[in-house]
Amino acid sequence: MPKPPQVLEQRRLGRNGHGVAILALGTRRLAKVGQRAAIQIVREAIDHGVTVIETGHEYGDGRVEQWLGLALRDGYRERVTLIWQCCAPLRDYKTSMQQFEESLKRIRTATFDLWSVHDVNCDNDPDWLYDHGGLDAAQEAREQGRVRLIGFGGHKSPHIHLKLLNRGFAWDAVTMPLNPLDSTFRSFEKQVLPETIRRGAAVFGCKPIAGGAMTETRCVRPEEALRYCFSLPASTIICGMDSVAVLRKNLKLAAGFAPFHAGEMDALRQKARQVAGDGRHERYKTTLDFDGIAGQVAHGFLRKS
Repeated sequence: MPKPPQVLEQRRLGRNGHGVAILALGTRRLAKVGQRAAIQIVREAIDHGVTVIETGHEYGDGRVEQWLGLALRDGYRERVTLIWQCCAPLRDYKTSMQQFEESLKRIRTATFDLWSVHDVNCDNDPDWLYDHGGLDAAQEAREQGRVRLIGFGGHKSPHIHLKLLNRGFAWDAVTMPLNPLDSTFRSFEKQVLPETIRRGAAVFGCKPIAGGAMTETRCVRPEEALRYCFSLPASTIICGMDSVAVLRKNLKLAAGFAPFHAGEMDALRQKARQVAGDGRHERYKTTLDFDGIAGQVAHGFLRKS
C-alpha cells in the first residue's frame, strides 16, 4: 500500500482555477535511468503529493513517454495534470499534430491537460508559431476536447516570451526559468513573471538550480534555491528528478516549505549577483547547450547529418 501523500501547498493554476502542488516532476532526465526506475519515480512522486507531470515528445527519443504510459496505469493518470511539450522544430501544423497523436499513443491517454509549445528560444519562433500553423494545431486539439489548456515555454530571453505574449493570444500557462541567478541577468522573474500573472496565466517555473550552476558556483545552496522558487508567485516549480533520493529530498523541502520573507529573498539575490552578472552560469540563456538538436537544425545552427 502506498504511504499517505505528503501535504504539499496547493496553488491556483492561473485563471483556470483548480489547484496544483507547488512541486512538479519534469521527466526529461528519466531517459537516463531506465524503465523500472522511471516508473518507480513517477509513481512515488504521485503517491506523495505531486500533481503535475511534465513530458515532451522528444524526451529520450520517445522512451520517456512510453515509460510514463506504463507508470500512469492503474488510476495514476487521473491523479495528475499532464503537461505535454510539443517539440515541432518548425512550429508547423503537420508536425505538431503528428507529434500530438504519437505522444497520446505512447502515454496511452486520450487527452493532455496542457499543450505547451516547447523551447520558444529564437526571435522568430513566435512568428513561426503563428505563420506555420503550430498554434492552429493546439487550438484544434482544444476544440476537439483532447487538450484543455494551451501554453508555451522557453529559457533563452525574456524579450522572446514578451513578444509572444504581446501577439494577443490568451495563453493559459507560461514556463520560464526562475532562480536566484535569473534575478540579475535577462531576468524572467522581473520581466515575464509579473506580465504573465497580469494576464491571468499560470506560471510554471523551471531551472530552479540553474541547470546545475547553483552546485557549481556554491553561491546559493540548492535547497535555498528551490525554496526561493517556491517563494515566488508561481503555480508550480518543475524539477527534473532522476533518482528516488533526489525526489524524496525535494518532497521533504516542499512539504516543509515556509516562504522566505522579502529581506531573505533580496539577500539571496545579492549572493547570486556576485557570479550572475554576465550570464556565464546560466548557459541555457547564453549558449545552445540546452537547446534541442532539431530546433538548432531548423534555425540553421546545425546542418542535417
